[in-house]
Amino acid sequence: MRHAATAALSTALALAACGAPSGPPGGAPSSAAPTDAPANVAMAKATEVLRGEGKVYVHVVEGQWDFWVMAPDQAVAAGDFLLLGKGPQRAIHRSGSLNRDFTDIIELQSIEVVDEGTARRYVNVQPAPGGQTIAQLFAERQQRAGQPVTVRGRVVRANHGIFGTNWYHLRDGTGTEAAKDNDLTITSATQVEVGALVVASGALTLDKDLGFGYFYPIIIEDATVKVD
Repeated sequence: MRHAATAALSTALALAACGAPSGPPGGAPSSAAPTDAPANVAMAKATEVLRGEGKVYVHVVEGQWDFWVMAPDQAVAAGDFLLLGKGPQRAIHRSGSLNRDFTDIIELQSIEVVDEGTARRYVNVQPAPGGQTIAQLFAERQQRAGQPVTVRGRVVRANHGIFGTNWYHLRDGTGTEAAKDNDLTITSATQVEVGALVVASGALTLDKDLGFGYFYPIIIEDATVKVD
């Protein structure tokens, strides 16, 4: 029983951890209804485009993610910048005309092709009035430890019901992957989904160690979260 409990705890921590996302950011369970609302969490660019059976299949690189989406055939070319909606994620989709199986592909109603400036503006989130950016919280963490902070960001990862709460990763376009100051973890009783733009408020905690190698330099626990 002890080994089973330890494994379960380790699995829960892995789901909530700050590691690399386990799938494309716009994906939703296959039972979810598609929506046309853009859900980009980073600049998205088409790197490969295939067509078959009246559909367009687009390989997308979005931040550290790369994944396939499909939509009714439309004008999309490799190199285009894209705004993507949320839609159901199909574990396996077979294209007969391409003689190919696509795994974990997201089915969208449409794909919006935009210029680079529009793509960049969409993912750079403005701070909340009187609030801080994510990079600022990392830079000023010693001064702000235990103090109330407010940040506006887009939910790039959501894990619901872990340790009796919901765990979210927020990004606002500030910071970098190299400096590891571009991703903020929060916990909250409020349930939101990937792609939501939210304002989160709460006390800033430093050096949160959950064990099993999962460590958070900064975290906002029990945050008040409002969809913006």
